[in-house]
Amino acid sequence: MSEFKISHCVIPVLCLSELFVIGLLVFSHGFLLTRQVIDINSTCHGFTSDESIDADVTRNTEQVDSQNGCWMKPSFEKAVILIIDALRYDFAHFNVSLRKDDATPYLNKMPVFRDLMDAKPKEAMLVPFIADAPTTTMQRLKGLTTGSLPTFIDASQNFASEEISEDNIIDQLVKHQKQVIVLGDDTWNGLFPRRFKRSFLFPSFNVMDLHTVDNGILQHLEEELQKDDWNVMISHFLGVDHCGHRYGPDHPEMTAKLEQMNDIIKNVANRIGMDTLLLVFGDHGMTKTGDHGGDSEGEITAALFAYSPGLNMVPANPNSIHPVQVSQVDIVPTLALALGVPIPYSNLGKVVEELLAKKGESSEEVLSKKVQALAQNVQQVQKYLQEYKKVGNEFFGELWNRLENLKEKMNKDLNELTTREKKMAYIEYLNVAKMMCETVWAKFNIAEMTSGLILMVTVMALTVLMVLSQVNDALVLKRLLFLTVGVNSLFIFTSYASISVMGYVASGLIVLWLYFHHRYLNCKSSNINITDGFSLFLILCICLGSFSNSYVVVENYLISFMLLSLVIMYSLISFLKRQRKKNMNTLSWKNVKMSLNVRSVVCFMAVIVLLVSVRGSFSYWKCREEQSWCVPSQVHTPMNGLPESFRNWRYFTSLFALVLLVWLPRRWLIMCGNLNGSRLGVLLVNYVPVITGVFVAAHWALQAAPLQNSPLSEHVVIPPRLTFAVTILFVVTLYCIPLLIYEVPPKKSFGPVVNHPYGFVPQVYHKLIEKYHDGNSKNSNIPVVYGLATAVSAPVLSIVIALLVVLTMLAGDGLAPAVLVLVITATSCFVVQAVCSWMTANDIETLLKPSWTSLCVWFILSVHGFYVTGHQPTFSSLHWSAAFVGFTGDWGGSNFFPTLLVGINTFMAQILFGLSLPLIVLAPLAIGVAFPRLRGNRLESEETSRGEFLLVDRPEKAKETVLFTAVSYILLHAVKVFCSSLSAFVLRRHLMVWKIFAPHFIFEAVGFLVTCCCVVLSTVFFLRILKVLYAWSEQLHIKNS
Repeated sequence: MSEFKISHCVIPVLCLSELFVIGLLVFSHGFLLTRQVIDINSTCHGFTSDESIDADVTRNTEQVDSQNGCWMKPSFEKAVILIIDALRYDFAHFNVSLRKDDATPYLNKMPVFRDLMDAKPKEAMLVPFIADAPTTTMQRLKGLTTGSLPTFIDASQNFASEEISEDNIIDQLVKHQKQVIVLGDDTWNGLFPRRFKRSFLFPSFNVMDLHTVDNGILQHLEEELQKDDWNVMISHFLGVDHCGHRYGPDHPEMTAKLEQMNDIIKNVANRIGMDTLLLVFGDHGMTKTGDHGGDSEGEITAALFAYSPGLNMVPANPNSIHPVQVSQVDIVPTLALALGVPIPYSNLGKVVEELLAKKGESSEEVLSKKVQALAQNVQQVQKYLQEYKKVGNEFFGELWNRLENLKEKMNKDLNELTTREKKMAYIEYLNVAKMMCETVWAKFNIAEMTSGLILMVTVMALTVLMVLSQVNDALVLKRLLFLTVGVNSLFIFTSYASISVMGYVASGLIVLWLYFHHRYLNCKSSNINITDGFSLFLILCICLGSFSNSYVVVENYLISFMLLSLVIMYSLISFLKRQRKKNMNTLSWKNVKMSLNVRSVVCFMAVIVLLVSVRGSFSYWKCREEQSWCVPSQVHTPMNGLPESFRNWRYFTSLFALVLLVWLPRRWLIMCGNLNGSRLGVLLVNYVPVITGVFVAAHWALQAAPLQNSPLSEHVVIPPRLTFAVTILFVVTLYCIPLLIYEVPPKKSFGPVVNHPYGFVPQVYHKLIEKYHDGNSKNSNIPVVYGLATAVSAPVLSIVIALLVVLTMLAGDGLAPAVLVLVITATSCFVVQAVCSWMTANDIETLLKPSWTSLCVWFILSVHGFYVTGHQPTFSSLHWSAAFVGFTGDWGGSNFFPTLLVGINTFMAQILFGLSLPLIVLAPLAIGVAFPRLRGNRLESEETSRGEFLLVDRPEKAKETVLFTAVSYILLHAVKVFCSSLSAFVLRRHLMVWKIFAPHFIFEAVGFLVTCCCVVLSTVFFLRILKVLYAWSEQLHIKNS
């Protein structure tokens, strides 16, 4: 079956995509470098190399005098650390001027902090606790234990809690014979396995579960407080964070959680003695919608409360408008020196000296103690910076010069300074050191970034030439495969040469390949009409928008405008072209009335539907932090987080959207005659989407029900898992048997078939038509076939129906109408494309190949769909709830599947439009056959009534069309990713690089990978359908010859 050999089309698509991805990976390796870890641990006897802690924690243990400590005398024997995940500062701060009736559900619900500070002002302190982005739990725990600053790319590791190998406070405590126990979040076991004397950890994965972790802590907290065999107790509560994810902060459940935390803190504070330090803090805050991960003020401003009966602090001014802020990394040196262990080697925090002042010490002793602590802190930071430079890293700029001047001043004039002047000098040094590392920490590898960009440019040049020249020569395609293998092989030798060098060599190989194959690349189809030119210009504008932070912030608004502009322009120009062909060169009202027909009205109505659907999609957008005018929509709130009066309305609205998503495509397939007969594929298409839709409805109902103590709670995961399993089996089966046609036995009467209200009968051969017209069909052995004119699109559409059910389930009940709106938008574009194609096509060959305008519309739709389904290119906007569709919080398996579900949810638009890409080719043919009046009379012939079967009759044209569509669509996405990469390179020192440009680049890059995979899969399936249909027609021809 060489006519439709799949490899001839798939190899170019796969090779060109893979070559571009290599360039993207080379660029990413230079742009998203992780911070270099210094494998040195601090010790009591100086800063020397030390082995990382082993499974046997007693090894490498240093004997420490509990009275004198390690570097200085400890202030406390014990520490109780209560981490309240996502404890934002305004949750803890008590506003005395706020009336109780005016307080929101999260304000003034924790009066314990204010009560203790009022009663014991020298023993208690509440300050803002500033986190460093990314504000994900695992990265914050790394910062809170190592004192180091996280790198941007670390955010991607939040699902995989890898063991911390860098020097940290937990290892220092264990090595110096301090006993540590931990309760709560099981992330601690992933970061510090085998470190704890005792641990009572509970699954933290399920953000829908508010109580399991917190209640588990309470079961053991009282008992552990009574024991005397530990030095540090860590209790990590998750209820507040999970409440934010599930309901948002402005919900009665948040009030209950904060009040519960208030009672716990009050109980612990009443039980500790003079030698114990109580620290209560949040690892990050949350946004107005309860999310976190970015660097907005609400996300980075957590709360820190310190209390001990033995403290003797200078009371803070309770009326201060701007309270003193503490960086989260500052807790590391503070806790280390307070307990008498070395400060971790890589720490960049500054000791909070107020927490070292004990009762019974004179003011001179307290000041001397603070200066001593700061001096140890400065020495540790100096050693770290020196070692960091020694291993090949460079510090530069004004801050480094300022740091060197401070160091020289301290070494030269230290003895001449007073104690207070020494303290100020040390504080300035530590502040400048941290500021410098924050400024230059992201050390970009310019060579690798440049190499990756050049490689991407050469691959795009190769792709453009391949598209315009329509290369389909088997020899050229085989050499393209060899080129791809060769480029991949280069990177095996990165141990002998740098990645950047290999990138340059790969670019050179591609240029050489182009030079030796230039005779095949003649750009024979480079003629682009005015509509295509305007479409490509709009795409260029969208891509260049990546260089503007303002554009990225409001891209959802501009993309919807671009989509409407392009479709309206496409319709208008097609209408004018049709007028000109009728010699109506003037745009008069008379000519307009003469041009009005069914096609014009249908096209106009489709544009109106498009306008309404795009406008309606605004309700489902998710707000960025920078969009101050944006009001968060309730569609992003879980159903059980809504008031009772809205829950039924939400459920039945979502159910109605789900029913339409299944019913409307099935109604089209019935009308086209593809669901007649009893073939296995037909039966599956008839019943599988309905069955999976019922599963999804049951899943939503179970999610909304209060099932905390119900036996049904164990069965919530069953409907989603059944949906996944049935859908996978359906897709595999339909790939194997994609025929959705029905052959009427030749002896049956033809009359009823013609008059069938929901079908039409495409003829297989011209002779068949003649025999029907001659009345000889009863004597013919050639059968009448239902659904043959849409036999190619029917299996693709069937896969899309099944996919829509799964995507709607992952999107959640609130966004089910958004998926329906997106489908209506895409359908309107299909209708416009079909009508315009029939109006402007000069021949059948032109009709079979989609225009650049159609591809540009599909490309913009995929970007538009990303925003319609409630996403933004920010980490705080990720829909983590998708990870729990079919999985529970105590899921003991790999996190791969939950991570995959979050990825599918995030890039569902790229998946949907990538897998349905063949419909761009098939839409004009299918709609033209289903509604013959939309075709007009200009191209009317026996061939036009055959619909999609024309592709089976023209194997070479079909392969050319498939290859052009797939490669061109990938090229459009590649240009956008390249512009995003180039903007990240050019603006790498921009103030908003990590807040706006880097997340935008990462989402574009991952979206491109998803698009490439889906386009390859859709291309394979498209060719598989054509191959099976061709084989069926050959057998029919042989049977009747």
